[in-house]
Order: sequence, then C-alpha cells, then structure tokens
Amino acid sequence: MASHSFTVDSNLTIGEAYARAVDLEQVPAWDDGVQSSVRLPDGDDGAARFDVTVTGFDGKPSSVVYTITESDAPNRFVMVGENATFRAVDTLAFTGAGDSSKLDYHGTLELLGDTPPLSPGQLDSMFPKIAAVAEAGLTRYLNP
Repeated sequence: MASHSFTVDSNLTIGEAYARAVDLEQVPAWDDGVQSSVRLPDGDDGAARFDVTVTGFDGKPSSVVYTITESDAPNRFVMVGENATFRAVDTLAFTGAGDSSKLDYHGTLELLGDTPPLSPGQLDSMFPKIAAVAEAGLTRYLNP
C-alpha cells in the first residue's frame, strides 16, 4: 500500500474550504487525473456517493465509486474510492482561524486483485507523482 501526505494553506475560511473540497462533483476542477464526477444516489447508510472517472494505470478511463465514509463538517472528511483494481482512502482535515485555513491531506492507495497492473515498487514510485497533481490542484482550488 502506498501513502502520501501534504498540507495546503488556503485564503478561505475553514467552512468555505471544507465546502469546496467535500463537493466531489468538483474534483475535476482540481485533479487533472479525474475526467468527470457524477453524484450517485446516497448509499443505504445515507453516505454521499460519486461515480468518478479517472485516468487508469493503462491510460484509459476507469470508473471508481467514491463514498464519503466519515464527515465532521467543517473539520474533516474521509472519502473511499474503490473499483476492481484499487482502493483509495483519502482523509482531509481542516483547521482555521479567521479568514484563512489549512488542509492536511493524507491518502493511501492499495492495489486489489490477483494480478494488479503494477508491482508494489511501481506503485510506491508512482503515488507521490499522483499526489503532487492533487496537491497543486487543491492549492489553486482552495485559493480562488
């Protein structure tokens, strides 16, 4: 399993930053690896769900269902994305004072199945690059 963490300073209040980030339909605005994101009906437990089309490891579009599994507005949320190839768990924690805030982002990516498309070493090498795209995008998105 690969993991990566980063911090983004924002000129938005904690509530504004949280609201922008938790709206997963807007992920294509800040993550270049995401082609589209569509809200699905909520899960049986009431959790928000999204069908997110990402660029797969083979360069082709791949569908991933993301679920907001934990939410404590405006402080923190956890989103879990899964398909037959991988499981991603991203924790976004927000702190703030006055007119600014900070996002602490921690993500993990685990390959699934008997014949994953990458070796563990390849995943460990690739994941920081994937996270850097999200970090740069969130830095722009949370500083409008």
